[in-house]
Amino acid sequence: MNEEALSIFAEAVQDMASAGLELAIGRHFACADICNQVAEKSFQAVSMRRDGHRTTYNHDLRALGEAVGAPFEILEDAAALSPYHPEAYYAETPPEVADQTISAEEAQALMQRARRVLRWARSVVVEAP
Repeated sequence: MNEEALSIFAEAVQDMASAGLELAIGRHFACADICNQVAEKSFQAVSMRRDGHRTTYNHDLRALGEAVGAPFEILEDAAALSPYHPEAYYAETPPEVADQTISAEEAQALMQRARRVLRWARSVVVEAP
């Protein structure tokens, strides 16, 4: 269980680095999408650590955070990241213009939110006894 949780958490950490690269090259939606994935994987790592299995997920990061007992501030971050799942975002925005619909500042703010979720998950997955 712990190895699986650590593996999922490591994927989230890798995704966080990828989000920074996407931001650096101006692919702002790609950055936002990856930040969404960071939060999802962070929550799934917590679920694996605490419960021994992944939690059912339907692209609502706030609900996923609630299912794993995330604190209010982390739930707020999760809610802000939820709209950037490609399936939901592309329903109203053509993929070829998605990167132009999010500013660098917005993408950077989403990265800050994803980092907070990741730090919280670290406290549960990596630092918990």
